[in-house]
Amino acid sequence: MRNFILILFFCAAFPAVGYSWSASGSRNAVPLDSDSLEFAGFSRALEKIFSAEKIQTILSKLPANCKIYGFDVGDYSGDDGMDVVLSTRRTDARSRDLQVHFFINDGPAFRLVQVLRRRFIIEPIEVGFSIERGWAMVTEKTGDYAWRMTGYAVRDRVFRRTYEWRTDRMPYRGQETAVAWERARDYETQLVDEHYFGANTKRSFIRQKYYDLPLFPADSDLPNGFADTAGDGGALMVVQGGSSWHGPEDCSIAVSGRYDSSSIILTLRVHDDRLLYNTAADSSDYAALYFDLSRKTRLRPGGAAQQYSPNTQFGVIILMGDGEARGPVVELRGAKLAQRHGGAVSVDMWRDPEAYQQFLFTVRLPRALFADGSDLPSAGFAAVYHDVDYPARLNWVSVASTSRGYTEERPDSYGKMHFVRDMRAEWEWVNLATRDLSRGLKEAGVLP
Repeated sequence: MRNFILILFFCAAFPAVGYSWSASGSRNAVPLDSDSLEFAGFSRALEKIFSAEKIQTILSKLPANCKIYGFDVGDYSGDDGMDVVLSTRRTDARSRDLQVHFFINDGPAFRLVQVLRRRFIIEPIEVGFSIERGWAMVTEKTGDYAWRMTGYAVRDRVFRRTYEWRTDRMPYRGQETAVAWERARDYETQLVDEHYFGANTKRSFIRQKYYDLPLFPADSDLPNGFADTAGDGGALMVVQGGSSWHGPEDCSIAVSGRYDSSSIILTLRVHDDRLLYNTAADSSDYAALYFDLSRKTRLRPGGAAQQYSPNTQFGVIILMGDGEARGPVVELRGAKLAQRHGGAVSVDMWRDPEAYQQFLFTVRLPRALFADGSDLPSAGFAAVYHDVDYPARLNWVSVASTSRGYTEERPDSYGKMHFVRDMRAEWEWVNLATRDLSRGLKEAGVLP
């Protein structure tokens, strides 16, 4: 929130009178709105860092007859060069749209890598900028009580969304309630920090960190650096028995997934240095995938705890076996959904020969389990690993989960999974390597 306030202050400091820029490059003296920035002032600010010729490589790529409404300078491409992000709007624009231009420092010139559209509600000042921590942050007001901050960066020659923070109030029957929420998502790790609280009080209803697993279409060709896995080998994933946990090879779990026209395919990767099997699940090593298909929010609009029906819960439990003669045993939880869809569930296991005590499972689930007509809505989701190293000391059990607040048989403690339909819309990405190759082939006359 501190950065958010600084962004608004920075935008409010823009001069009240300036110039518009014509396609021919000449300045036309016109009165500008109180929150717009003159091109001459923009150039003077950048001349402290860049040459006039280099600044011109920015101005020459902006739309004709536009005004600049905000900018910032910093490194979001990871090469220690000073990049630029700015917003423009045509002088004759009737809509409330702004164009946000992202330029990266390319030696003697600036290269335009992406142009995104943002929409203000009352004044263009509602859209502001700050480049910090290697991200270009764009702030915007999206409703009466709603704001959004989005971070962008260049990773592995791909420009993409890397972070998003949003806040709003929970709706109920078309009205905003006194319960507010904020949600921060790191697109590089898929980790989400979600908080529900009283909008007019200091009361905190629930706060939780969890992974939001993205499921991509099976034929997706992901750009370099895209994270499609939820989970890691860190100690924060251990939600029970941290004192008996001795690192990621002792107990860790990660999951990724794809979907096609008939199935959801999840890949589960488990590390366990010592497998133990028992007919009682509490005394055995097991992996589990839990799903909440109720599509409910975590809280009711008034802040009360949400009630979940057992008819919308489904689980796949994989008793690990002993790694030798006894193989894994699969159990399904959730009587109603298991009876309806259990016949279409399959689990395959193999051991990674190049990693110590690493086991991989392919879990195939029917699309009909998640579908709402032709749609695939988000679902509650948690991947869990229950690790027993000492049968005589079951109080030393370690439990790792993709939800850091995970509690057994508590759907409100799960994380999330969602189905990615349009990667470009969700990550707003551009593959710069592909663009450079295409430009080079056109310059060589290979492509038209």
